[in-house]
This record gives sequence, C-alpha cells and structure tokens, in this order.
Amino acid sequence: MEMTKSILDEKRLDWAKKTIAAYGDQIPLTAQESILKQKIVIGMSPYEARLAGGAYSFKVQADPAVWPTDADPNLVIEKQAVHPDNSKIWLTFETATQFPVDGLARFTVYFEKGRVVSIEKIDSAK
Repeated sequence: MEMTKSILDEKRLDWAKKTIAAYGDQIPLTAQESILKQKIVIGMSPYEARLAGGAYSFKVQADPAVWPTDADPNLVIEKQAVHPDNSKIWLTFETATQFPVDGLARFTVYFEKGRVVSIEKIDSAK
C-alpha cells in the first residue's frame, strides 16, 4: 500500500475550514478555494493570506493619513480587510504549499490598498 504525504498543514487547514464555515459569506469563493489549498494569490486581503499561509513576520508602513505614527502594525494589518488604505505591508511566510515543487520555501507577500499585489520567493542562497 503506497502512502502519500500531504504537504498541507492539517492544523491550519482545520482552522481555515472552521473560519470559512463561520464567515464564508465575507470571503470570496476564489479566495476560499486558494485558502483550502494553502496558497496565497493576488487580490487576497491580509486576513485571507494569513488563513492560507499561517504564521508570518511583517513590515508595515502605515498610511499617515489614517494612522498615528505609533500605530500598532498588527491593527493596521487587521483593518485592511474591511477598511483598506494606503498602508504598505509586507508579510513573510514559510510554507511547502506556495511553491510545492520547491518544498518548504520562504516568500514575501506585498500588499497595497489592502490586497496582495505581489508574491516573491526569497532566494535561500542570499
């Protein structure tokens, strides 16, 4: 009997399924499909990207027209899903699902106006 190992993170998948069951009407169907595949795609909000990619590190340049200079970057990230602004956000993830051919890979997701605009793999040789 041949065993195939799933590259999906089962804990993250369970969390995503529960979240979609509770709030799916607020998450576009295309995003839901990508979240369940644990793949971040262009157009996702930071919240949707988190559901797909799990834990991350971040860099935030908060929109000065909206946020005070000492704004909590986590709050800036969180608010982009429903109140996008001109904040610039970079979230760095490490998953085996974003670039499945490469296995476990680190990559940075860049957001403008509350949506993913680019996804760049981090070269491990750097």
